[in-house]
Amino acid sequence: MDGVWQSVKEYLRSTIPQSQYEMWVNPIKLGDCNENRIVLLCPNDFHRKWVRGKLGNEILKAWVKKGFNSPVISWEVKNSGEESSKDSTGDLDKRVCEGGRSVPGKAVQVPLHQIFVDWQRPRLNSRFTFDQFVVGDSNRFAYSASRAMAAGQNIYNNALYILADPGLGKSHLSQAVGNQLLKEKKDVRLCYLTAEDFANEMISALKSQRIEKFKEKYRKNCDLLILEKVEFLSGKMKMQTEFAYTLDFLLDSGKRFICTSNYYPQDIPKLRKDLRSRLNGVLITPIDPPDFETRAKIVRKKAESQALKLPSRVIEFLAERITKDIRQLESCIAGLILKSNISRRPIDLKLAKEVVDTMVDSRPGIDIDKIKEVVARSFRISIEDLSSPCRKRSISYPRNICMYLAQQYTNESISSIGKAFNRTHSTVIYATNRLRKEMKTSPRIKREVEFLRDHLETYCLREN
Repeated sequence: MDGVWQSVKEYLRSTIPQSQYEMWVNPIKLGDCNENRIVLLCPNDFHRKWVRGKLGNEILKAWVKKGFNSPVISWEVKNSGEESSKDSTGDLDKRVCEGGRSVPGKAVQVPLHQIFVDWQRPRLNSRFTFDQFVVGDSNRFAYSASRAMAAGQNIYNNALYILADPGLGKSHLSQAVGNQLLKEKKDVRLCYLTAEDFANEMISALKSQRIEKFKEKYRKNCDLLILEKVEFLSGKMKMQTEFAYTLDFLLDSGKRFICTSNYYPQDIPKLRKDLRSRLNGVLITPIDPPDFETRAKIVRKKAESQALKLPSRVIEFLAERITKDIRQLESCIAGLILKSNISRRPIDLKLAKEVVDTMVDSRPGIDIDKIKEVVARSFRISIEDLSSPCRKRSISYPRNICMYLAQQYTNESISSIGKAFNRTHSTVIYATNRLRKEMKTSPRIKREVEFLRDHLETYCLREN
């Protein structure tokens, strides 16, 4: 069951702030576990009360997500003689930061802001390595750029902007760079955190009059800064200013920077023009949803990591049905193992269907052919026109809308979308980015795209 608990923790890592995960969730150990009752062991009574009160519902939801039917969770304090695991953060009341190092055995009250500002050890998931990353057409560019960054090769401005929807592997790649560097260069000064953590540290530093320490940490004492979810800085102008200065200092000093986001820099609202320009000036590496072949490879890889041999029919079924993100594939594999162990049934296609039906949205999707049909009818052109070499506005404009809607509604890679319209990967990116800009500046175009989106959803709902 430890594997299932690890899967629950990984799900929680993706749904709650990194600082909360490391401080409160990571130290928890799994005690007894069966179909009706789960025992979670906390380091001390204060920790137990805090987690149960603040994160109890989130943890319960995570277990349900992994296939448990509303289990009863018991919160207990583990025996004092039990050793903590190596990856535990340890009890806060037994650690104190002195010059950026943790000193065990001192029961000292440490201000929370001091822990955040002085703590230097990067919090990386040891499972996020390049060896564990499944490469396909949808992520090959981002993977290659990340490998080059980890190898110290010269890339554009020594900075990466990894762009992807949730669950497609951008955090895996960013942390794989960090893990590789820490493995090969023990003295590398690496800072890994989310944009929310960056903002919280800055607020704490300002309140405690330690802003110079904060600046020194991320400018002078950092060789590589990895910042997750940069879109969190939207609307936070003072933090954007500080981050822009930090980014300038790092790049001007020949240091390196990686950030991840769900959005292109130009699509993040309330972002300062100078910061938007800086982010657009680094190497942007999009990750598209994986195609069927890549999804099948991911299923095999995840099953192998669990020492599980899945029948080929089960692999094909999971790859066909689960198209939204990689985390769903991981969740379904964990659910299969759990349900097989509890019910003492072999893993076969019938069991896989039962698990998927409870964990994945089964509503019919929208494919490229339906998008073509709706758009062509609306603009009174033929479906063949959309794939023709014609560049007239009367054809290229609806074609761009089709490609934009294909990105919005399907899990096809950009390369696959391009093939459907006889266009290259770069043409799809250029065309859809251009349409997004036009939607921002032209209310008429925005209304037309929204009308087609509503019409498409209604049409597909009626057909199904």
